[in-house]
Amino acid sequence: MKRLFLPMALLMTLACVGGFITRGHWLPMLMPDHVAGGNRPRVQAGVAGLETGDVSADSTSVEPPKLVTSREAGQGARPGALPSTSESAGTSGAAGAQGRPGGGKSAPEKGSASSAQPGGAKPAETKKQEPKRPAPPPAVESEEGKQLNAELDGYFQEASPARLKGFAFDTVEREAALQVAIYIDEARACELTCDRREEHKTHGVIWHFEQLLPEGLQDGEQHRVRAYAFRKDKPGRKELRWSPRDVKPNSFPTGKLEEATPEKGISGYAWDPDETKTAVLVRVKIDGVQIAEVKAGRKNELLAQRKIAPHDACAFMIEWPEVLDDGREHTVQALAVDLATGTEVELPGSPRVIADRGGVANRAPLGAFDICNKVVLAGWAWDEDAPSSPVQVEIWLDDELFTTLSADSKRDGLKWSNVTPDPNHGWVMTTPGVLLDNRTHVIRAFAVNIPAGVKVELQGSPKTYRREENSAPMGSYWYADENRLRGWAADPDLGSEPCDIEIYIDGKLWTRVKADARDNSLVGTGYAPNAEHGFDIVPPDSVRDGKVHDVTIYAVNSPEGPPTNLGTRTIGKNSIIAGFWVQDKLLDTRVEKGLYVTSVSPWFDAYHKDVKVGDVLVEFDGKAAGEGETTAAKFYEWLQTKKKDDVVRFKFWRNGSFYEADIKLGQTIGS
Repeated sequence: MKRLFLPMALLMTLACVGGFITRGHWLPMLMPDHVAGGNRPRVQAGVAGLETGDVSADSTSVEPPKLVTSREAGQGARPGALPSTSESAGTSGAAGAQGRPGGGKSAPEKGSASSAQPGGAKPAETKKQEPKRPAPPPAVESEEGKQLNAELDGYFQEASPARLKGFAFDTVEREAALQVAIYIDEARACELTCDRREEHKTHGVIWHFEQLLPEGLQDGEQHRVRAYAFRKDKPGRKELRWSPRDVKPNSFPTGKLEEATPEKGISGYAWDPDETKTAVLVRVKIDGVQIAEVKAGRKNELLAQRKIAPHDACAFMIEWPEVLDDGREHTVQALAVDLATGTEVELPGSPRVIADRGGVANRAPLGAFDICNKVVLAGWAWDEDAPSSPVQVEIWLDDELFTTLSADSKRDGLKWSNVTPDPNHGWVMTTPGVLLDNRTHVIRAFAVNIPAGVKVELQGSPKTYRREENSAPMGSYWYADENRLRGWAADPDLGSEPCDIEIYIDGKLWTRVKADARDNSLVGTGYAPNAEHGFDIVPPDSVRDGKVHDVTIYAVNSPEGPPTNLGTRTIGKNSIIAGFWVQDKLLDTRVEKGLYVTSVSPWFDAYHKDVKVGDVLVEFDGKAAGEGETTAAKFYEWLQTKKKDDVVRFKFWRNGSFYEADIKLGQTIGS
């Protein structure tokens, strides 16, 4: 035994030394909350630009939020491309390695020694398991609590060279002292105090803020202004409702072409927001040729009674032109003339096609001008008369034709929503250098009619534009349940690089990840130069408790500036929708009662049943709409008594005629 003692002692010493040297490999598996060299530090994170007031912190002692990509976060696949079981398992493993110390053991491969049954026995019968859900990204811990300060609320009522105005309030501590941070063109400009108290009949105690002749808005150029409420004694801030607001050196006329009939002539209303007391000129054109010019100064008491216009003397009317009685198809347009610039702006409701009595019809093209920044101008256009052919789009800068291009770029969303029969109807162009001179310009986009006819100004045109130093991120957040958060985000300043998104659950920052998942619907749209700007994130297990949870997602601005709020969705609350949205205020003086259609989504059945903005819902559920028990709010409540895919008959009014439509109801996940 004495002879064996020395060799055994030597072996034990070597084993201890080897164990100490290799502790980094085996210790985390046994003690995941402990790492070699000491305790694992907590990760702290704040939100860029949070007003902390008296709360001070040494920035060198706070680590930045942990960033993971949405791929590392284990995002799911887009519809139609769901991963197989093996792909899901692989993704889950990768996410587990990111989210948990030490990761997890890999499952033995089929045919390996560890998977064989002892003695060659038949494997036990096992139930087929569902694919394992990918793990959520790691949480960003914070000592600051509810960083969105969800108790704050308010409205940004006005932003103009004359003044900034609004109010804010704390829904819990009504007498709390509140401040408002003002950002102009994404840069912090000033801080205002909410110092005038009011007992509001709807919101309770509110606190007003106001600044006259705000510095930074006196140069006659266009600016974007944001307002954030915060408290100096608490961390966190919240962007006010109706923020941001665009301050424009000139607002274009607005109104509506209502009538175009032999009985009532061509009539409507129009006014210029910059000079409401001066009647604007309205030019009436037939097939692109001006046939009349009239002032919109006639009285229509309903304009003031319904608060449609600033006063009742904004109406116009001309007698029915004889040229429209020749039995052929004609296009009638009503264009209001801007008082400051002389620019013609087509009124809503125009153009109006007077049908050919011989049955021949030429439908006007449709489309939109929806992206305008220092990188690209983009939109889409399509003509039903040539459904597979590209429409020519004219781009006008400051009332001069700049270029003509074909709307033949791929936009998958057009096809997926069945707006067009194929996706190749988008248009994209690099923003011309003449727009980048730090002066305000007017940009217009027109679709040329096929095979002939007047050109039509696209929805969203005209736009006033002034080069921004820092482009705000863009994005969409369109789905939320306990298993997935889906959308996309892109920052023009980053080009093809993905931007970061921050996800808040019930007001508290949960994680920060990169929106870098592939989203083919972005290709060719102008929103981003490549497809890798999507996100499809698994939320944490804490939202699967059967309760409702508000999930807000922000696209982080680069290199700095206010983030873009992509929206808030409520997990555990889904809403039945009709696919069209209504308001109580009627913007048409020809109808006495109903709910005015303000928007229609191409992703739902109502769009494809030809419901249009400007129609009036006059009946639903067998009841007349627009009465005490059938207001817009009651309409939305009634929808929640229905089920997804229920088919409901609605009755609408449009331009003096009624029509009915059987519409399949839809659903939003995470309302």
